[in-house]
Amino acid sequence: MEKRSGGKPASNSFKIKLRGRDNAPLSMTEMRQGLYEIIHKLAGYEAYRAKWVTLYLTLVDENGSEVRINNKGEWTIYPYKSAADEKGA
Repeated sequence: MEKRSGGKPASNSFKIKLRGRDNAPLSMTEMRQGLYEIIHKLAGYEAYRAKWVTLYLTLVDENGSEVRINNKGEWTIYPYKSAADEKGA
């Protein structure tokens, strides 16, 4: 693995940033459209698998104050797999 300056190993992670114009907060609709765009761009890499995906959101209310949508501050989502997917059909 390559080394970064400072001696730390370089990460093989691929960072994707989704930002509003002029760093304005994204509406949920804009975020959803951005996520669809990411999926579209990744479609050319279907030969690969994602080892894991972690998405960090900083949500704000109408006043710009940060908010949490639940007490734990996280969800773990496991994508649906059909029986055909499980059996490799």
